[in-house]
Amino acid sequence: MTLPIQQRGFSILELLIALGLGLMLISGVVIVFVQNHRSAVQDEEIARVLENGRYLVRILSREMAMSGYWGKFLDVGITTNHASVVIDQDCGDGINPWAMELDAIQFLNNVTTVTTAATFECLPSANIVVGSDIIAIKRVADSETADASLQTNQIYMRTNAVAATMFLGGAVGTPPAMTGTVVNWSYRPQVYFLRNYSFNPADGIPSLCRGFLDNSSPPDMITECLIEGVENLQIEFGVDDDDDFIADYYTGSPTPAELFDSVSCRIHVLLRSLKPIPNYINDKTYKMGSVNIAAANDGFFRRVFSTTVLLRNPANLARLGS
Repeated sequence: MTLPIQQRGFSILELLIALGLGLMLISGVVIVFVQNHRSAVQDEEIARVLENGRYLVRILSREMAMSGYWGKFLDVGITTNHASVVIDQDCGDGINPWAMELDAIQFLNNVTTVTTAATFECLPSANIVVGSDIIAIKRVADSETADASLQTNQIYMRTNAVAATMFLGGAVGTPPAMTGTVVNWSYRPQVYFLRNYSFNPADGIPSLCRGFLDNSSPPDMITECLIEGVENLQIEFGVDDDDDFIADYYTGSPTPAELFDSVSCRIHVLLRSLKPIPNYINDKTYKMGSVNIAAANDGFFRRVFSTTVLLRNPANLARLGS
């Protein structure tokens, strides 16, 4: 029986053409989706690198600029320790009480696991990013602390601008008696370093971390990580060797005398994205002061952030009247 024309279906040729057109449309939609997803991942990772880099530079710049800040007291060399200051867990070499050595800056250049373990016992030396720098900064807090607001097991500097004593809040005989107008300053020693993981060793995300004294009894050095994706940290110090408050040269491996005479520093940090970017190969080399970083040839986006910071310099300030 012959069907009426209006009841006939599509021919095979018409079906094939329709399927082909449909596949072309679907393919176009998929390609657009994949490209948009790739762009979104790339934009997100780049934005995170830029945000983390600016934040990191801001943190280190402020801490470096404030290194050696002792409130209203200048001659930190005559500071004494109250009997309450006994630190069992320190970050030093096990010989001297690192936290109570009031050097404004302690610096390790291009560290290894050996040099880290020998200098900073509290740090996880086996997980240090080898070839980066470690910077220890010692100073007091930005503002004074009233006697009524002293925290138990927090170390403070108590000064009348003529003498100064370090003491432990909440201990017997503290705050120590002192004549004149007396103020307390919370003591904040910190060590900044790079660890080769963030939350656990398996994540493999290099991170900027810090070691600092907490308020346990006795105060103990603990570690917290601040910024992920930090692959390298390099610091160069501007040394003033003629007492004119201007850096005469910069060095990434200063001697103790050069560190003492430094009036500025250059901070260089290399950050990478947390995730690889699809279809991206990073074959770039990076220059961080005098240090060159070879191309990784992987899919991570990277960027170097650099800044110059003026340092507080008690050595030079002490010579203002000479």
